[in-house]
Amino acid sequence: MFIPTLMRGKTRGGGHRSFPYFFLFTFILSFFLGFLFSSPFVDAQQTGKGELSIFDRLAEEATLLNKRGQADKVITLLEPYKKDKKNDSALFFNELGVAHRQKDNFREAIGAYQEALKRDPENPVIKKNLGDAFFFNKELPQAIDQYQKALESNPRFYQAHFSLGMAFYQQEKYREALEEFEVVLKLNPQNEQAKRLRDTIRSKLKEKK
Repeated sequence: MFIPTLMRGKTRGGGHRSFPYFFLFTFILSFFLGFLFSSPFVDAQQTGKGELSIFDRLAEEATLLNKRGQADKVITLLEPYKKDKKNDSALFFNELGVAHRQKDNFREAIGAYQEALKRDPENPVIKKNLGDAFFFNKELPQAIDQYQKALESNPRFYQAHFSLGMAFYQQEKYREALEEFEVVLKLNPQNEQAKRLRDTIRSKLKEKK
């Protein structure tokens, strides 16, 4: 598992001072595990005959490899086909983005997710994935924009609300972050990370009064 550069260089475990780094670490952990144990992507595109295209078959193989954490194999498998003009598989580019993200190749991940969006412009999962790539690349305004677009497509996408809250928190926009974590808890009341973040932000806002 990777730990992005913006999360490195600080020691966790120091009370209030360690708070942002602890939650950023757990955010990264939950983000990574989400790819390992869930498959939130839409069904792969199919040909008129009801058969998967070669690019979708490659994407399905890449999905399994990504879940096993074998990002290098995914990149080796997919890179030779990414410039093929017949490649209209959004899943192909999404999985390529996932692999690059796991390798901390955030700029390459951003490019792959953008290609996926060209093929499936309204897919909220791809939009959130692109937002996450921007987040880890320290491009917070772009990340926020993509999270908000994901929520336009699916307002109940609580993972996107959580990621948006994290981005606002990084910008120290605590009121906006609090709103997002409260939405997360309405949609997913058992989310312990959102509970802790909500409570800590409330404390911060009280201290400023």
